[in-house]
Amino acid sequence: AVVSTQSGHYGRGFLSEESSTLNVTFHEANFFNLPDQVSHQVFSHVWAQVSFFHTHAHLKRCINVAADQLTKGGTLILVDYCGPRHPVFTRDTSKSAPDMQQYINCVKEAGFKILIQEDASRHFHAGTSFLRGIAIEEKNELEINFYNGRISSIEENLIGMVIIVAVKE
Repeated sequence: AVVSTQSGHYGRGFLSEESSTLNVTFHEANFFNLPDQVSHQVFSHVWAQVSFFHTHAHLKRCINVAADQLTKGGTLILVDYCGPRHPVFTRDTSKSAPDMQQYINCVKEAGFKILIQEDASRHFHAGTSFLRGIAIEEKNELEINFYNGRISSIEENLIGMVIIVAVKE
């Protein structure tokens, strides 16, 4: 698995609480500079959660790296923002993010068979609305404005969320 520091911390915490029979390791890595402990191994699963939108201009390269790290029959789980607008810079029309079809095409071109593809924008909307509610309770105007802008962008179909589960062929 290729995960962030925070996700790796939570994952290792989960493993310490669970059965020692689980054969799971967590690795923090950068798709453009994999450490030796990761680059010379193959894995059964790669989970990439909100990883590719940071490097959306290199989406194909990142998915190819994930494919290279997977054994044949290995699973890619991808959860990420999709466009047409970049999820952070939603009002800046010069910034963009891949749309769902671009994710699907890149995953297929990297040698995967897609098992699940879902537009998860409704979940993205629900989660963002929940966070806005907390900001309202806390009277945090900065966060309220941020979440209002994000919700508006989701409702206008400028940003969304994609989930893809695929198997390397």
